[in-house]
This record gives sequence, C-alpha cells and structure tokens, in this order.
Amino acid sequence: MAFLEFLLAAAWAGIVAANVFQGIARRLLVAMIAVRTMYMAVIMVMSVIMVVIAIRAVDVFLLGHASYSGM
Repeated sequence: MAFLEFLLAAAWAGIVAANVFQGIARRLLVAMIAVRTMYMAVIMVMSVIMVVIAIRAVDVFLLGHASYSGM
C-alpha cells in the first residue's frame, strides 16, 4: 500500500513539475516572440529612415547640381 501511495505521490509531483515546466516554457516563448517583434520593428524603422535619408540626399544633389549647371 505504501508503494502505491509513493507512486501516486510521484505521479502527482510529475504532473506539477510538468505544469511548472510548461509555464516556464510558455513565458520564455512569449518573451522570445516579443524580443523578435521588437527587433523586427527596429529594423523596419531603421530601413525607413535610411530610405528617407537617401531620397533627401538625392534631391539635394539634384537641386544643387541644377543650380550650378545653369538649368
């Protein structure tokens, strides 16, 4: 009888441990997704800023070139 109680306690502890590990894994997964999302957002913002700077640089070059060439 004691052996059966031991098996029942071990099974319950295993369920509790599995639930704890599942909760930890879920939190880590959510944290990883959040970090990845922020990383992608930063990359997108930096890309937009670089495109805007490139377009403005081309505009400034064209305007400056037009004024010097007598167009």
